[in-house]
This record gives sequence, C-alpha cells and structure tokens, in this order.
Amino acid sequence: MLVKGYCKEEFLAIKEIFEDFFKTNKETGAAFSIIQNKQKIISLYGGTKNSQKDPWDENTIVNTFSASKGLYETCIAKLINDDLLDLEKPVSYYWPAFKATDKSSILVRHILSHQSGMYRFKTKLTNEDLLDWNKIITILENQEPDHKAGEATYYHAKTHGYLIGNLIQIITNLTTGQFLKKTITKKNNLNFYFGLDQSLISNVANLSVGVFENEQNKKIDDNFNAFNNPRHDIEFYNTTEWRKSEVPSMGGHGNSDAIASIYDYLANDLKNDSNNIVQQNILQKGLEETKSSIDLSLNFPIRWTNLGFILRGGWMFGKHKDSFGHNGWGGSLGFADPINGLGISYVTKEINPTMGIDQRALLLIKKFYDLLI
Repeated sequence: MLVKGYCKEEFLAIKEIFEDFFKTNKETGAAFSIIQNKQKIISLYGGTKNSQKDPWDENTIVNTFSASKGLYETCIAKLINDDLLDLEKPVSYYWPAFKATDKSSILVRHILSHQSGMYRFKTKLTNEDLLDWNKIITILENQEPDHKAGEATYYHAKTHGYLIGNLIQIITNLTTGQFLKKTITKKNNLNFYFGLDQSLISNVANLSVGVFENEQNKKIDDNFNAFNNPRHDIEFYNTTEWRKSEVPSMGGHGNSDAIASIYDYLANDLKNDSNNIVQQNILQKGLEETKSSIDLSLNFPIRWTNLGFILRGGWMFGKHKDSFGHNGWGGSLGFADPINGLGISYVTKEINPTMGIDQRALLLIKKFYDLLI
C-alpha cells in the first residue's frame, strides 16, 4: 500500500512504521502529522477513502470522534482570551435557562472538566435525535445533574459538545463550526469542520471496523451512561445527514495536518507566548489540572484540565508531562508538546472499537521521540 506525503529524512523510520500498518492490515486509511513552528516535520497519508478504493489524499477528512473536543476547547480558549467568557462564572450567567433543575451552581469550568454532573442523557435517545440541536438543548436544560458540581468527575462523552457548543452560540451568535472557521481555520487554511458543506462530502473517508472485527469492546452496561445512549452506529456516522450536522462532541471532521497545526499554535502560545490563538497566561490558567484523579465514566485516572484538555498520561501524548490534547474513540488523537513547540495528530477511518489506547498512533509517537534530538 503506497504511502504519500512528506517526511523529513531523519524521521524516515516513522514512515516505514506507517507503511507497515497497511502492509500488515492494521490500517486501511489514515494520516499522521507533526507540525513545528508552522513547518511540516511529517505529513503522511495512505490507504483508501471508501469501498470503491478511492485513494486517501492530502485533503481527505474523516470523523475524529472525541478528538474533536480539543478543537472546540480551543474555541473556548479564544473566547476567554477575548474576554467574552469566564471559567469561574456560572453557566447560567450566559445561559439563563440552564439554571433550572438545580444547575445554578455549575460553573463553566465544571462542564469543561467533566465535573458538572451532566455527563449523560437521562432521556432515551436515537442517533437521529442527536441531529436535532434544539431538542437536545431542551433536554439538557430540563435535566437534573447526577451529582453536585465539582464533587466527582464523569467523562461527558456525548453531552459535552452540546453544553459547550450552546455557550459558544449564545456568546457569539455563531455555531461552533462557524466560530472555528471564522477565528481559526479559514485564515490559516486548515481542513477541519463541525458541520460539512455539500462540497466537502465527496472527500470524507467512510468509517470501517473490519480490521478490528474480532476485538472485544470493554463491557458497557445499559444504565444510560455517558457512552450508550444512544449507542455507536458506524453506518449512521457514514451518512450525509450526520456529516452535515454539528455534533461537536463526536462529529468533527478533519485531517491530521489541521489538528496538528492547531496544537502547534497552542504549544507555542504556551512556550513562547506567540499569541497565535491565546495569550500565554490565559492558556496556563486553562491548563491547570483539576483535583479529581479517577474519571468514573471511564474508571481510570485522567488528568483533566480546566479547559477540558487531557494532560499527558502514559505515552499517548508523548514523553513530556506538560503535553496536552484529546484522543477519540476509534483511534484519532491530537496533542500539543510545549517543550518542543509542536503539534501531533493521527486520524483514521479504521475504527478500533475498544476503550483502550490505540497502538497505531502510539507506535508512531514513541518512534518520533526516540529519534528526536
């Protein structure tokens, strides 16, 4: 399987690993990028977009699931930077209807850091319901939280993007996708979207689970938790209706160059106060770690920050403890390394349905840090 793109000579061993994914059937369509100070170190892509075997090209985009969260959290950082949003204010300060049913004490940072108690839908939903923004917002306005704000941490797998997206819309009068495009992606010619125009549909990669069909997913109970209401449906995520709708928590579509570029901006905003998106002191505040250590949705420790980014755990975000980013169900991820001033991203159409850390991106990231001088 031919891999195309760019790779600096000193990192050609990474290209060999990436090529091997396709030769050994670990991968069918993916891209991997490392951007440093707005310069491409690595920008590789390979495989196919669909069952017709149309080749994956440099402009191919794919659903990145919860890796999308890092992109709209960047939008939140921008709003804070522009003094339009305060992490310490109650959500209801901006969104008055949200205070109903004992939610007046929930602060903006409680939602971002998954400590609001609004981590799941308590009303039975279908995947089609997720496309009805007003219906979902009304449900969340009238839903009681499961615990007091700040008392526990439960990953808001599907509710998060609606809660944060509605704040963005109230404050800016723009949807999350419109705000991201207006303030970050359009001027930098970056290929990432919440809600696709018809012109983009033909270059979206179709999701597949064929390579992982024998993998066992972590058991998820039926008690309407953060993940299973509604349940994942790959075929639904491949529909045009899903791609055109804005479901920020799990529906952002983009390529690895775009994600790595945004994290490169953030890495250098933190390292050098470059002010690409946000001032250094504001980003430092947003990256402060929350107190809770165990995420009760995922049942393992996660170092959540006030902005909702994840601080490094294991090798998922490289070797430095100050790295931050977000991964997604299926295998896509992106993160910023402020020590080296760079951004890294892996995106894939071949969905790993397990809840574990995906080994494909991990192998590439480890090799990069082995080779980095």
